[in-house]
Amino acid sequence: MTPALMKRLRRERLVKFCAFLAVLLTAMIIVLAVDNLLASFVLAFVTNYLLAPVVDFFERRGVPRQTAILIPFVAAGCLLVFGVYQILPLITQQITLFESQLPKYQVDLMNLVGMTENRFKGFFKIYNINFADTINHWIIRKTTELSSDLPSAVSGSLTVFLLAPIFAFFMLHDGRNASRSMLSMVPNNLFETALNLQHRLNEQMGGFIRARFLEAAIVGLVVWIGLQAAGFPYAPLLALFAAITNLIPYIGPIIGAIPAVLIALISRDAMITDSMSWNLIIVTSIFFLAQLIDIIFVIPLVVAKIVNLHPVTVIIVIIVGSQVMGILGMIIAIPVTSAIKLIFHAFYEHLVDFRS
Repeated sequence: MTPALMKRLRRERLVKFCAFLAVLLTAMIIVLAVDNLLASFVLAFVTNYLLAPVVDFFERRGVPRQTAILIPFVAAGCLLVFGVYQILPLITQQITLFESQLPKYQVDLMNLVGMTENRFKGFFKIYNINFADTINHWIIRKTTELSSDLPSAVSGSLTVFLLAPIFAFFMLHDGRNASRSMLSMVPNNLFETALNLQHRLNEQMGGFIRARFLEAAIVGLVVWIGLQAAGFPYAPLLALFAAITNLIPYIGPIIGAIPAVLIALISRDAMITDSMSWNLIIVTSIFFLAQLIDIIFVIPLVVAKIVNLHPVTVIIVIIVGSQVMGILGMIIAIPVTSAIKLIFHAFYEHLVDFRS
């Protein structure tokens, strides 16, 4: 091979690699810059990874790709319609009931804080802390923010739920062609590494997403059954909240239990027994049992070793994700960090093998 030809090949590799990076960077900028587009893509990716095994199952049995995609989409649509007609009215009723009781809960909370301050009056005087006023101002501020942000939140949610299925359908239908197009831009010396990396990312992301949703469903079901059996109010709503927050590692289960614990503390209507202490024990035991089932059975059998990250790293990236993107950032922080780690590890191995 002549020096001129080698120089030309190196230049072509560099151009292809720069084009590959430019496409990725442009896509990232568009997704981050356009409102609701990131959330739509995240939900579309989740839907894609949840339905991909079903689509592949039908395709391996001779069903055309498009038909194989439509089967789980139609099934998911039927489940969604069933949920809208059966579950959504129940959740809506629970939210309406909770909103009607919210002023009473605020008063009960302020009374509880006042009693606590009186009991530890000496301590609060030393540090000059007035929790009653602080909590009252916080409640007023959050209530005002919620009422002003609710229309835009509803509009954004509708946009996300409209765009996500469309994106997910085209990911399942044209994802392979898009992957081949992206891989064609990768230089030849990196092609094998990129192909192996794509396979590992798909396998890890799919496993992680399916495992986390299974976890959330089991936790929500256990909480629902436990609270319903105990006769605790808002059992479906609190179970749904516990399931969603369980998607956030470490702190999610704690956040999910806070509303139920607060209601058990401040509301006489939520009294399971005549003793407030026993009420707290029963409610916390239900959430503890849900997490115990998750830790003993679900995590070792389903989640373990899917994402190989140190606990300190997990905590740090969750904090960073919350600061950058709020709740969505906390949920996607772990898979994104795991993907970045996998990418760096793959290219590090390539560089080591190339030098040796």
